[in-house]
Amino acid sequence: MDFLALFRDAVLNFLFPKKKELMAIEALPPYKLAALIPPAGLKGKEGFLALFDYAHPLTKEIVWEIKYRGNRVLADKVGEILFERVSGLLTKNKQLKETGAILLVPVPISDRRRFERGYNQTELLTQAIKKFDTGALLKHLPIGLIKTFHTESQTRTSGRKERLENLRTSMKVMNPQKVAGRIVVVIDDVATTGATFIEAKRALREARAKKIICLALAH
Repeated sequence: MDFLALFRDAVLNFLFPKKKELMAIEALPPYKLAALIPPAGLKGKEGFLALFDYAHPLTKEIVWEIKYRGNRVLADKVGEILFERVSGLLTKNKQLKETGAILLVPVPISDRRRFERGYNQTELLTQAIKKFDTGALLKHLPIGLIKTFHTESQTRTSGRKERLENLRTSMKVMNPQKVAGRIVVVIDDVATTGATFIEAKRALREARAKKIICLALAH
């Protein structure tokens, strides 16, 4: 699967060469990349965290590249930053640290969306996060959550109420026994109203997850 993805990326880069500006972004060390973008921080009552401000042009460029081009170079860059945030959250809390491996779960996409793109962009992020987890703090469950049916893109909905309704009961936990009593970190690329995280939390709570931490690349 990785070989096919690399081959596809090579073909795309040959047919559609990267812009010099994009290559410059890809060449930046993660800490320099993070320094160029305003942080997003905690988003109030919805209870999710986000790294970067989506309104910033560089954030939009990074998200677009990962989401629609499957850019693994940038996924790895921000994956390192995401891992530092996740490990920081977990190691600061002694109770969380002592629980052992924490489950790392990407927000799922439908089979139709995966077929169209050939990948799940949030899975690229969790794969990248796991690369930097040399201390085995996290256990990666790429299909811990699954999409039970195809939903309209959240960008085509208007308002929080419509976004919540669009996603209602659209997710479930693949193997509830793996989640029960565990701490779960859920990763998404972009969080706007928090509707996707709310649905992910619903499914994970039904599977009796002990604690759920939601982290997005951008808000």
